[in-house]
Amino acid sequence: MTKEITAYEVALQELHHVAELMHLNDEVIGYLSTPQRILTVSIPVRMDNGSLKFFTGYRAQHNSALGPVKGGTRFHKDETLDDVKALSFWMTIKNALSNIPAGGAKGGIEVDPATLSKTELERLCRAYVKAVFPMLGPKVDIPGPDVGTPQQVMAWLMDEYENLSQRHEPATFAGKPPILGGSLGRDRATGRGLVYSVAEALRKMDTTLEGKTVAIQGFGNLGSHAATFFTEAGAKVIAIVDVKGGAYNPKGIDVQAAFRQVTDTGSIAGLTNTDAIGNQELLEMKCDILVPAALQNQITETNATRIQARFVAEGANGPVTPAAEKIMIDNGIFVLPDIVANSGGAIVAYFELVQDLQSYFWTEGEVFQRLEKIMVNTCSNVYEISKTKNVTMRTAAWMTALNKIILAMQLRGWIR
Repeated sequence: MTKEITAYEVALQELHHVAELMHLNDEVIGYLSTPQRILTVSIPVRMDNGSLKFFTGYRAQHNSALGPVKGGTRFHKDETLDDVKALSFWMTIKNALSNIPAGGAKGGIEVDPATLSKTELERLCRAYVKAVFPMLGPKVDIPGPDVGTPQQVMAWLMDEYENLSQRHEPATFAGKPPILGGSLGRDRATGRGLVYSVAEALRKMDTTLEGKTVAIQGFGNLGSHAATFFTEAGAKVIAIVDVKGGAYNPKGIDVQAAFRQVTDTGSIAGLTNTDAIGNQELLEMKCDILVPAALQNQITETNATRIQARFVAEGANGPVTPAAEKIMIDNGIFVLPDIVANSGGAIVAYFELVQDLQSYFWTEGEVFQRLEKIMVNTCSNVYEISKTKNVTMRTAAWMTALNKIILAMQLRGWIR
């Protein structure tokens, strides 16, 4: 049986591939291969029934050459240190690629939030902040949201940090409710940013989103908002799946009805005017654009040859393995990598930091206008480099980001 490649192994494969093309020396590879700092913590939480339960939490700070590190915090039952290390690495690349003056970080807890009461979840959030408190701060490490960490969770995290520091510092966390210093549009930024980047890549290919068919794996924050923006741009979402089931309609799914269905039942399954569809059926169906927006390793060597979409936009982090990407590209499929496609959340998290530090907040229109400019410019630049150097979009993106990180490390005197 083939061993499933881990997220961190994928990140290292990507690094070594680009390092060979760029002729990077061992000093550079050494700095980038391992996070600068990793903290693993045991988090005791008193449950509602009086018992004491211990959870494992992590925070990894990958590279601070470009500035204080920043990145999401994931609450997921299958969270691992390996995932956190990989995601912190990818955040370093994303931030550099988008010209954000920050390095990458990532945190998380091994927990299924759905199994906790609201009070248990709040106690877990506060205990996690106490455990990682020495690593945090607006000039050190700024955690943001991710899977399982909505605005309420970010509000509890921020409040506990302020209780411990005895200072009002909303800039320490991103993804907060706007009333507590959160940026307008942050909850939709990743989905909207993905659509901006897809539209720009298509424009480079002399076409548009108008009339394109879209299949989306995952209907969480990213997938659901991406579906809305795809529809608004003239595309047709024909299939959606989540962990409990899926829906298919070749004439197009009513995305607002899908929102209501998920709100009412917790799943897209059974949506009116659609046929049931499974996860593999969606990934392998014929469509113009496929958006894997769930978890990593969804398209591998096993199913890559059966992918029929002509354009794959990575909404999740690492949903396509390196071997699968090569197969798809050889088959003429355009792959828009995660570090380009899903960076909208990271960008607006940076906008939130800027607004908090200034105590001056932008309108939602201003946020999206600035987001679109960065997403379009980044995608356009990466596309041109990929054509000029005859490399994949992912390799072009890594090259662009690494040039900035390496220059910063050289100027600091870290490397020769």
